[in-house]
Order: sequence, then structure tokens, then C-alpha cells
Amino acid sequence: MKRIPLLLALAGLLCVGLHAADLVPGLSYLRPALAPEVVKAPDTGSTVVDLRYVGDEAAAATLLATLKAVPPSEHRIILALVSPETPAGLRARLASMPRCLTIGLTAAGFKTDIAVTTTPEADHRAFDALTAGTAATKLISENTDKTRYDEVALAKEHSGAQGGPVKTDGDKPVDPPSPVPVDAVLQCAVQIYQGLVALKRI
Repeated sequence: MKRIPLLLALAGLLCVGLHAADLVPGLSYLRPALAPEVVKAPDTGSTVVDLRYVGDEAAAATLLATLKAVPPSEHRIILALVSPETPAGLRARLASMPRCLTIGLTAAGFKTDIAVTTTPEADHRAFDALTAGTAATKLISENTDKTRYDEVALAKEHSGAQGGPVKTDGDKPVDPPSPVPVDAVLQCAVQIYQGLVALKRI
């Protein structure tokens, strides 16, 4: 318990200074809408629990009760993702959970342990991509789609084209791809975990 203030201070620095490339062993991801056989409290390892846009508050409360039933350990931490839309009752439950940090976007009148600079629209878009089946690994890493889009835009500018697809590889048109959003809040949670492990704080 006494380590939580130190963890908070370190986490604030880690979110700014590290770049997570992947989810790592020892850090699981849970959200209430996952299949029942998946939603279970790990006996070992830390957990990201995603409560940003909860559709079933009762299922979320059950998940938190399951997590809370696991005896706390200095080697585990719960990283709870929240948003202004997270029900107040769930946020109150998180406040009573040992070794739990809340992470969410920066918004007026909305307080979290760790605030992430992102917009509500970007946060919701990333969450929707996650729930639609996009791999979390793609959402927490810098994706190559943006690089490819930039290359296409530069090619257009260089050729003086004002619109339409860029012609590459013979006559095959290449349309700018829809970039995969970066989930800044989930990314921050992974960064915190990686940094605390590296510093041997968990």
C-alpha cells in the first residue's frame, strides 16, 4: 500500500518517456464484454481492466469483485482504464481496490491517477476498433499505415495531382488506407507496466 504514491510518481514519468511496442508477458487484458471463460482474475501477473465504455455495469461490477478477491501482491498491479462515461459506481469500486491505478483521457471535471492527452473522439474510436476485433498490439504501437499514407500524400504533391488515387505499380490505383488508430490510454497502461517492471517496482 505504501508504495502506491511512488508508483503514481513513476507512472506519470513513464507515460511520457517510454514507447511500448507490444503487450508483454505478465500483463493481461480484461473487459466485461469478453466471453465468460476469458473474464477471470489471474492468479499471477498484472491486469489491465478496461472500463471506459461499459455496456453492462453489473458484469463490470462482477469482474471487479473477481479481481478484488485475488490477494494483493507487491508483484502485481491493476491498471484500470476509465473515461468520463465510466459509471460512478464502478469508479468508486476502483478507489477501494488495493494496488490499482486509474488511467484515462484528460477532460474537464474528470480525475484519474494518470491522465493521458487524447481526445474523447480518438479514445472512443480506438476502443471501438478494439472491440471490433483489431488486435491490441496494433492499437498500442506506431502503425505503418500512417507512414504509407504520408508517402502517398507526398507522391500526390510531387506529381501535382489534385485528387483521385495515385497510380503506382503499373495502372493499379492505390487509395490512401484508413490508418489504424493508436489507443493512447491502453498504450500508456502498457508503458507503465513495462517501466515498473524494468525498475523492479513490481
